[in-house]
Amino acid sequence: MPAELANPHFDAGIVTNDRAGALAFWNGLLGFTVEGEVSFPGLTIVRLKVGAAILRLCIPDAEVTQKAATGDFDVETGLRYLTIGVRNLDAVVAEAGAAGYPVPYPPRETRPGHRTAQIQDGQGVTVELFETVQA
Repeated sequence: MPAELANPHFDAGIVTNDRAGALAFWNGLLGFTVEGEVSFPGLTIVRLKVGAAILRLCIPDAEVTQKAATGDFDVETGLRYLTIGVRNLDAVVAEAGAAGYPVPYPPRETRPGHRTAQIQDGQGVTVELFETVQA
């Protein structure tokens, strides 16, 4: 039986040892608003508003030693990147690069009217940004 969606969006969670670094990228650079925070034994979750979706930054009390793969998005299997539509692709990518975040794929047209780039959060997460260009 197919899932009956209760919400028309997809939420995601990222586990990080670096709360400040994660907030600098997701809140500071990308501008996702902190919606709230909840603590459980051994774990704090910071909820960031991303349009209609929520991105959860999961910060364990004890450092996690097993790290995520950080290679290019297309050389390993599994969930490898998040995709976010923006209206200011060039500006976001330029600011990310100037702040020292990796930019493995600078902005380029991937099909007529559609531009794409990839940036990384410095902790192993690749973010594909896309912009629809009006003709």
